[in-house]
Amino acid sequence: MPTGVLLHFMRRIAGASRFVDNKRLALQVERSEDSEKKLGYAGMCRRLAAWRHKLETA
Repeated sequence: MPTGVLLHFMRRIAGASRFVDNKRLALQVERSEDSEKKLGYAGMCRRLAAWRHKLETA
């Protein structure tokens, strides 16, 4: 059974993962509604790198 500290970090990682996945999904839905092509793996990796350097998502 994880300790309190480990549990805290596991929840933090799960929350960050959920945040990124929701942001990715919103971007794909927005692109679909604008009749744009869906981003592939490489395009999404570039977006993720850009999000990582923004102050609001760092």
